[in-house]
Amino acid sequence: MTYFFDANNFLTKNANQYLSKNNRQFLKELINYINSSKQISTAPQYNNIVKKIVSIVKNIKTLPAATFPIYNKEIIPISKSAPLTEKTPWGGVALKKVDVEKDYIRKLLVIARHGVLGFEIHKLKHEKLKILEGICIVLYSNHSNISWKLGKVSVKIASPGDKFEFLPNDEHGIIAFTNLVIEETSTNHLDDLIYIFKVPQIS
Repeated sequence: MTYFFDANNFLTKNANQYLSKNNRQFLKELINYINSSKQISTAPQYNNIVKKIVSIVKNIKTLPAATFPIYNKEIIPISKSAPLTEKTPWGGVALKKVDVEKDYIRKLLVIARHGVLGFEIHKLKHEKLKILEGICIVLYSNHSNISWKLGKVSVKIASPGDKFEFLPNDEHGIIAFTNLVIEETSTNHLDDLIYIFKVPQIS
C-alpha cells in the first residue's frame, strides 16, 4: 500500500483554541512539510517523516503551560510494572475496565513527550479515542468517511476533548507534542494489533 498525507483542516477546533497565535509560524512550517511529503510505502520513508515532524515539534518555544496530573499519576505504576499495566517504549497502558459480557474495554494510553505510536490497524477491534491531557498529532484513515481515498492519511493536531473513532482496518498513529493521556474504549480484542509501520522512539 502507498500512502499520502493530507493536512487540510489541520487543527481541530479544540486545538485551534488551545494553541496561541505565537504558534502560527511553527504550524505553517509543519503544514508545509507534511503537504510536501512524498508518497509513503516503506517503514524507512514513514520513519523519516515522523523524525522530521518530531524535530519541528521540539523547536516549539510557545506551547501553552500545562500540568499533567493524570499522566503523573498513571506513569508511576506503569514504570513499576504494576498489575493491569503494561510498560511500552513510549510510556505505557493502564487497563481500567474489562467487561467480557458487554464486549467492552477501557484503558488509558499514557504517552511521554515526543512519544510515537506506530502506524497500525486492527482486524476486529472497534475503538474510540478521547484526548484527556496534552497535545498530539493523530494520523488516520477513516475508510467509512465520505472523503476517504485509497492511501489518504488525514493529519490532525488534537488537544483535550478531541475524539476519534476507528473501525476495523482504519489505519492510525499518534505523535505526542507533550506528555499525553488518551482514553481508549473498544471492543474486547486486546491482542488485535497489526503494525503497518512500526516506529522507533526518537530521542
